[in-house]
This record gives sequence, structure tokens and C-alpha cells, in this order.
Amino acid sequence: MTTWMENENWSGPSQLSIAEVQKTKAPNPAEFPETSQNSLSYWIKNFPIEFENEWINVQPPQTVDVAIIGSGITGASTAFNFSQRAPHLKVALFDARGLCTGATGRNGGLIGRPEAYDVRALTANLGVEEAVRIRQFTRTNREMMLAAIEKLGCAEAIDLSLSGTIVVFHSQEEREAFIEDLRFSREHGLKTEGYVIDGDEVAMRIDMSPSMAKFGGACLDNCGTIYPRKFIAVLLKQALDRMKHLTLHPYTPVWKVDYDESNEISYTITTSKGQVRARTILHATNGYATHLVPALQNADGVFGCSAHMLGVQPNVAEPTPVMSYGLGYRECFHWMLQRPNNGPFLYGLWKAERIGHYNDTLTLDTNNGIREEMFSFLESAYPNKFRNLTSEKDVSYDWQGVQGFTKSGASIVGRPVPERRGEFVAVGFNGEGMGRCFACASVITDAILAELKGDTDWQAPEWFPSSYKRNLP
Repeated sequence: MTTWMENENWSGPSQLSIAEVQKTKAPNPAEFPETSQNSLSYWIKNFPIEFENEWINVQPPQTVDVAIIGSGITGASTAFNFSQRAPHLKVALFDARGLCTGATGRNGGLIGRPEAYDVRALTANLGVEEAVRIRQFTRTNREMMLAAIEKLGCAEAIDLSLSGTIVVFHSQEEREAFIEDLRFSREHGLKTEGYVIDGDEVAMRIDMSPSMAKFGGACLDNCGTIYPRKFIAVLLKQALDRMKHLTLHPYTPVWKVDYDESNEISYTITTSKGQVRARTILHATNGYATHLVPALQNADGVFGCSAHMLGVQPNVAEPTPVMSYGLGYRECFHWMLQRPNNGPFLYGLWKAERIGHYNDTLTLDTNNGIREEMFSFLESAYPNKFRNLTSEKDVSYDWQGVQGFTKSGASIVGRPVPERRGEFVAVGFNGEGMGRCFACASVITDAILAELKGDTDWQAPEWFPSSYKRNLP
């Protein structure tokens, strides 16, 4: 986390200045309508949320207890939590575009990765206790999410695969650094489940070229992949079934939020369908948050960063086993999974990420060499699956998505402004949304419920990272 923006990728000639981006107001995602089939993600294209059509023309209520802005994993998980803990509440969820068509509908589909990585670097900046808490948090998030999936009985419906996740080492130095991080973690109380495997085992488990797998990898068994958009559909459907006064409002941009401290119902949100009064608000808009939350438009705030993915179909005629693992390579600079039935590899490369880019209807520039680098990696790592790749012949899906980044790598969960006690944010997941959002949504749900009840004694749980808290006790 603490070294997030220190890598050379963020200072290259194709990148905007982080300092300038932090001062720039994000656009409303409604400015980028879902019209380009060229940048429609695999997840969105192959799974329409059927009940969305029932809500497109529904007028929002005039007043609500909670207005949730954003329908990705954070917004949907919070709505689901309310349905479990306070089903009597009046809640309206808004999205500028279709349900789950932002970062969650465009992500990599990996649940997480071995927990110990970079823990010593975190310790140097934040101390041992907070570093361990941050890395333990990823396990807490995973356990909470998997427990909810088991309780809902939806593992098959959301394509959950717990075959494991492997991060393959690029060098002996990376291997040794992880081993030292793992040793340090266990000495200081991190209940890590990750472990190291050798190169032969990596090559065998994921059918990778022995030359690419020779340094081995870090493995996490109780992990793997998920169909993110299917998960969000399950959460929202469950919430709708349990909450009489939950309404969904896709294609309903929120243009501004006004605050009047003298009024018991302090917030007025202006939407494309009129105004709604709200007792509390949650901004779950991640990279686009500063469009409505100017308090996050600074060095300690959040900014957008586009990421790119390809869906590349294996093109070797001989049958090869499907890669059932979630895969990272070189500290997850490369990340991918394969869809069932010898489906496409969904593959992202960190080098393609662009700070301050918000238009996710565009596809990757074909003249910068990144696509060719991705093809070369696939051909080298998986010669039994890929040969002589070309965009025209082998790429089935090609899309971008906008993540929410912070300069420190810490998420921002709490109140953007302490005086506006009823206004909350949960943003800045730094490309690790599936590894953070579910647990962050649990904390923000409790914070909102405490505010609605007037409970001034509430505090965030001990397991929640202090560096993630923004104006929360």
C-alpha cells in the first residue's frame, strides 16, 4: 500500500501528474453512456440483470432514510446489509448508468491474493500493528464474503470457484521477499493462509510454461474467482425481497448534493428524476467520487485510474485443461482467469492503467505496444493454449474500467467532512475492490445505522484498519 505510487509505471511519459489529478473534479459517469460495444466488458455483455428493467422508469421517493449513490459491490453490499440489519428503513439506490456497470462490472474477477505481500514495507511506514491489521483485513473481507455466499446458497449462481489463487514469482528476488514477508507476518500474529510452492508445482497446477514458472509462486487455497456482476444481482435481489421500502434507480444520475444543517432531513440530492430528501447519504462511486464530494478533491482524496482488460480465446487446437485458478504474475502486475468450458482468458496488465482517465467507453490505444506485450506474455506463459495471437482473430472482449485510487493506497471509509455527520463515503479501493469492499460496506452500514439512531458511542471494529478510517471513531 505505502509503495503504491512509487513504481515507475506512475511516472512514465504517458501518465498525468498525480498532483494535478488530485485537484481535478471527476466527471459524472453519465457523461459516458454505455453505447460502445467495443468497450463492453465480458461480465456485462454475458449477464444482463433481468430485474433492472422493472426499475428504469420508477420515480424515486420524496424522502428516504438512506440514499446510496453507486450500485457496484460497495453500494449493493450496503443495501444487502440494511436488509439484514434494519429492513424497516427507507432506502433508495441510484446509479448514473445501468446497475453494476462501473468498476465492479468491469473488474478482473479475482477474490484476493496471498495476504503477506509487502507487509514489511507497510510496517516501515505505519508500524507493525497497523500493517498486520491491513493484511489481516483482506482475510476478514474474504471470510465475510464467503460466509454470506454460503448463507445465501448462491455459490453456483455466481460462478464461485475456490480452486485457489496463485501469484507466480517473476524472479528469485521476488520469491525471497515474499518468503521474508511471510516469516515476518507469522512472527507478528498475522493469521496468513498463504504459502510458497516451487516452480514444478506451479507449472503443473496451472499448465504454465516451466521457464515462466521456475521461481515458484505464492498460493492461497481458500480463494479463487467469481462472476462479480452475478454476485451483485444476488445481493440486490435478496435486499429487494427483504425490504419493503428499498427502491432501485438505474440510469438516474445524481447531479449535486445540498446540505442544510438546520433541517432534520439535512440532505437534498438533485437527480435526473427530480429531488430527493435524505437523512443520510453514502457515496459508493469510487473513482468518480469527487464529482459530488469536493472534500475528496485533494492530496488525501481519491482519483480515477482506468484499467484495461482483454478477453483472449485460446487458439491451440489440442485440448488442454482449463485454468481453474485465479492467477497473478510478478506481484500481480499481470492478473487473469479463464472462464469455464475452455472459455476466454480475461487478462489485465498493470502497465495499461492510466491515472486521471475516466472514459470507460474507450478501448486501449493500439499504438503503444501494450497489447503486443500482453500477447507475448500469453504465448510465453501458455504455449499449449496460445500461438501467433492477433487482435482481429483471437480477442473476443476488449474493455476498460475506472478504479478509485488514493496516493497512499489506503481506502477512504467514513465521513468526508466531520461536520456533515450524515454524509458517508466508501471509496479508494486501489484495484483491490473484491478484497476490501464487502468488509468496508459492513463498517459503513454500522456507521450509518449508528448515525440514524443517534448513537454517539459507536466505534469502528478493532479489526478495521485505522488508516482506512476517515472521520470515524
